[in-house]
Amino acid sequence: MTVPMTNAPVERFRLTDRIERIRDAAAARAREPAPLRHRQNRTKAFFQLYRDLPTRERHARALAYALANEPVLVFPGERINGVFYGGWDPGASDSDAVWRDYAASARAHERSFAEVPDYPEIFGRHLPPEQRTALLTEGVPPGHVAWNYRLILAEGVGGLIRRHRESAESTADPLARQYCGNVIVCLEAMLEWNRRHVDRLKTMLAEETDPIQRELLERNIAIMRRVPARPARNFHEALQSFYFQWLCVMYENPYGGNSPGRLDYFLWPYLETEFRRGRLTYQDAAELLAELFIKIDERVHFSDGHVNTIVVGGIRPDGTDAVNPLSYMMLDVFEALQITHPAVYTRLSNVNPVAWFNRSVEYLLEGGNRAQILNDDAIVAAMTKDGRMPASDAAMYICGGCMEINPHGMNSDLLFSFTFNVPKVLELVVTGGEDLLTGQRRLDLTTALPDFHSFEQLYQAFLVQMERILTAKFRSLDIYSEEWARNRPAYLLSSMIDDCLIKGREQQDGGARYSDYGGTPLGIQNAADTLYALKTAVFDEKFCTPRELLQALKDDFAGHEVLHRRLLAVPKYGAGHEPADRMMNRLLRSVCDIFHRYRNRHGRPVKPIVFTFVWAPEIGATLGASADGRRARRPIGHGLTPQAFGMRQGLTAAINSCTALDAACVSGGASTMWDLDPAWVNLSILKGVVAAFLRKKGQIFQGNTTDVADLKKALDRPEEYPNLIVRVGGFSARFIHLNRALQMEIIERVRHAG
Repeated sequence: MTVPMTNAPVERFRLTDRIERIRDAAAARAREPAPLRHRQNRTKAFFQLYRDLPTRERHARALAYALANEPVLVFPGERINGVFYGGWDPGASDSDAVWRDYAASARAHERSFAEVPDYPEIFGRHLPPEQRTALLTEGVPPGHVAWNYRLILAEGVGGLIRRHRESAESTADPLARQYCGNVIVCLEAMLEWNRRHVDRLKTMLAEETDPIQRELLERNIAIMRRVPARPARNFHEALQSFYFQWLCVMYENPYGGNSPGRLDYFLWPYLETEFRRGRLTYQDAAELLAELFIKIDERVHFSDGHVNTIVVGGIRPDGTDAVNPLSYMMLDVFEALQITHPAVYTRLSNVNPVAWFNRSVEYLLEGGNRAQILNDDAIVAAMTKDGRMPASDAAMYICGGCMEINPHGMNSDLLFSFTFNVPKVLELVVTGGEDLLTGQRRLDLTTALPDFHSFEQLYQAFLVQMERILTAKFRSLDIYSEEWARNRPAYLLSSMIDDCLIKGREQQDGGARYSDYGGTPLGIQNAADTLYALKTAVFDEKFCTPRELLQALKDDFAGHEVLHRRLLAVPKYGAGHEPADRMMNRLLRSVCDIFHRYRNRHGRPVKPIVFTFVWAPEIGATLGASADGRRARRPIGHGLTPQAFGMRQGLTAAINSCTALDAACVSGGASTMWDLDPAWVNLSILKGVVAAFLRKKGQIFQGNTTDVADLKKALDRPEEYPNLIVRVGGFSARFIHLNRALQMEIIERVRHAG
């Protein structure tokens, strides 16, 4: 990068005894969390107190009643106040029979089977559960978005209430008026729960005799009397205001992946003023920030996969540099705390200073496998391609959890909604619909590999089945959106999603600026290598017949060793072999085209989001042997990273192959995983690797730098490695908390060493 350097902080955060005590106390509480009253109170309100009201108002008032009456948890010595543990979603299928008629997700699930013709076949409803092999995620997880809490920081909840009250009074649309009224009910509950926190702090003050603790409590009371009701005036007030609204929206929407988003971007103006006036030192501000991070972590401390992501740095809506001293501070604090929430990832652009590039790479190397680097230039290009959205909106992108790219505070929360098993569909096309693992017929197909006279026939048949299956899922998502708008309205979330107030509609009811759905096609590289092997072995070189190959796959290559070796020798994506790389690019574009062709009930496309999360061994376990030489049940590849046995020519060749893909078609984020041998990699080497990746328009870079020997020791003696954190796939987790399959998948990954 050849941009001029801007000033970065000259000091680093020091982890003090006080912050360590707060962190350890929060983790201890998370082991035995206080029970949540959400279910009981919301059920009482919905079915007793407000049973005669219209359904959506019942939902609003029930949420408000539950929130306002949730127990208050405040602890001595803390400066960021409030917490609840876990969450309850009445919109999901629930064991409480009373909610059955209002369980939005369960109703959508049943409607999908009844109303979408291909659904029963695709999900194998004719098979017993133990014989079903997933082609798609059956359920739909909401979340994975950020909301525009800047409104509360700048105007307070009171200002947000005034906005909705004025809109309700001026509109002639009765549905908009109802929507605004329901938002106001929920925002007023936020203020009531805040008032109860102030009352609890007053009680603690009356009982406290220590002067230092009394002063802290008095300051907390003064801050919470002001925020979030009114605008924040300084950094401490902004942190408390952000955190309290965060808690309340997460109470309403207790889903993984919801994101604080561009927290450094929105909080920096408050800290900048205090720095300029000499009211806070770097260490003082960093300790306040550390307390915020600890509180976010406390709520989900033992749920590493419940990813709440902050993205720092990057560009502004006008394309200029957005890096500020708070961007650096967030890395410093997160590194020092040794926690996994909130995840902190860095955005890099050519307009950012060299110091920011250097700090981001240092974080990748030394941040305990918790870093992820996002390339603004490549990601914004993908988001804006073919007029999908203006650059000013795309520049505000965040990771909704792992890496589900969407603009901060503008998208509805069907953003990440399913996984799609690409190589399994190819397996069924090759076998004529027969599952290689179970022998069961999974798709009603009339052709198999011996029936195709050319590779193009095979490829087109594969595309037809992918489009049929995905279109059925997309139609199902429309049903979920309808049911969620009706029976899982999210009024607190919607109050901070752009355009909901303008349109007078809840975010799933068409209010959000972008009602983009999204899903994850998994194992594209596995399917591409299989396609290239089929083309080579059966159609071009013809070194085996279709029937010979099918039998070898059914036998998992037992007794077919010569053929297995020949298939393994067929070039793979990731080794610099142009024809194999072109096959990967062709399949990637084909999959993305299917996503983008569909228009949902709001007229928006579906975003492909390419990442792997915990599914590498899980999806691999659903697959039989494949023509690329992969044996049955082996893990799939990560994101767009080549398969392990495809990276035979080393890291440079693998990155070159990967970054040669037309990844601009991946509008929801394209991830890669590059695990590096710690005995080889150093800061200088890694800077060169990352700079090349960014220059070649790779979107998302992540990986591990932990010694495999340490991971193996942690398997045998987990009690000695409680804080060994590893990069799983879009998120980081304590190694000893992962299941055995994931642990082994991480251990067995390729460690690049030059």
